[in-house]
Amino acid sequence: MKTSTGLFRESMRSYLGKFYSREYVRELEESLRTPGSRYFMRVNTLKADPSEVAYILREEGYEVYNHPQVREAIYTHVKGPFDVNIHRGRVIVDWKTAESVYVGANVYAPGVHKVVNADKGDYVTVTSPDGTVVAEGVLEMSPPEIFRERRGLAVRTTNSVFRIVSLREHPFFREGVIYHQSLPSIVAVKSLAPKPGWTVLDMCASPGGKATHAATLMEDSGEVIAVDRSENKVRAIEENARRLGLRSVRPLLYDSRYISEVLGVNSVDAVILDPPCTTLGIRPKLIYTREEKDVYQLAEYQRQFLSEAWRVLRRGGLLLYTTCTLTPHENEFNVLYAASKLGFKTLRVNTPLKLRTPYLGIEGAVFDPVVNDTPGFFISVLRKNGESG
Repeated sequence: MKTSTGLFRESMRSYLGKFYSREYVRELEESLRTPGSRYFMRVNTLKADPSEVAYILREEGYEVYNHPQVREAIYTHVKGPFDVNIHRGRVIVDWKTAESVYVGANVYAPGVHKVVNADKGDYVTVTSPDGTVVAEGVLEMSPPEIFRERRGLAVRTTNSVFRIVSLREHPFFREGVIYHQSLPSIVAVKSLAPKPGWTVLDMCASPGGKATHAATLMEDSGEVIAVDRSENKVRAIEENARRLGLRSVRPLLYDSRYISEVLGVNSVDAVILDPPCTTLGIRPKLIYTREEKDVYQLAEYQRQFLSEAWRVLRRGGLLLYTTCTLTPHENEFNVLYAASKLGFKTLRVNTPLKLRTPYLGIEGAVFDPVVNDTPGFFISVLRKNGESG
């Protein structure tokens, strides 16, 4: 069985080589294989004080810490890598499941591709489709049950390559005191700094992290219209807003490339846009199939959202543009497009963290996995027409 696989395809490596050194691309590839050293959550400051939440969790035995510069961010340390035993029995899972199990999640029946030499109660090794070892655990269902029922706990993970402490069963999660969210995403919404009473549109909102954070910063006053085009995704937004106790979040099922048909033009104070992208910055990665052509196609797709954001924003309104990728065409070049073709003005991104500045002299901030030990993430704040709000 394999313990690691190649990550970037040659066309993507060639594309990145146009902007980054060969050494950096190699370091980036290695960084993306791991989850990083810290796992973040956001405290719902409308319900609790972050310092008190971290203190209570530490009293309960959890190793939880407050971020020194981002007030609502708390984190746990990611542990690993650990050696995983190779058993006679083997469970092969899909790539998405493998990346979750790699950091300690259990295996559920829908993610299982194949069971080899094992039955219910046996210890098994869990691998990705190409044989990369991600964990070991106990098979909780017989193979016929797994493929007949396609639901339920298939493997209870006992040891994984990395381990992240999950608080999803903790009362703080159920009561809406904490929300699992990356540090870059938290910092991004804080850089927008939405004010109470604003009308904010989140164009690609699911599962609702940025939308609910904006509503929290707005003291649940005003309205956050959280749009997505999938019923399941809109349902996720609804559930998270309800759990967090936020009444100002209004989930909406729609294709936000045409949202002015519903909201009208010049109708919102701020837009949050984190569009579909090549996800180069998401970690950990066991596989990455995007190619250079995907960068250009997605960059064009993202410009449809940018154009619509211009239409719905009031004069002087703010746009928070973010992606979880590191390709200049989806980031810097799209910001240049927004400024030169649509009329936006780029603003300074205010953050207490030491982040890389974007290429081409553009205002903004970049979370770099190699330097910041975080997911890769791009942040830009722009103003419509450059007028004061």
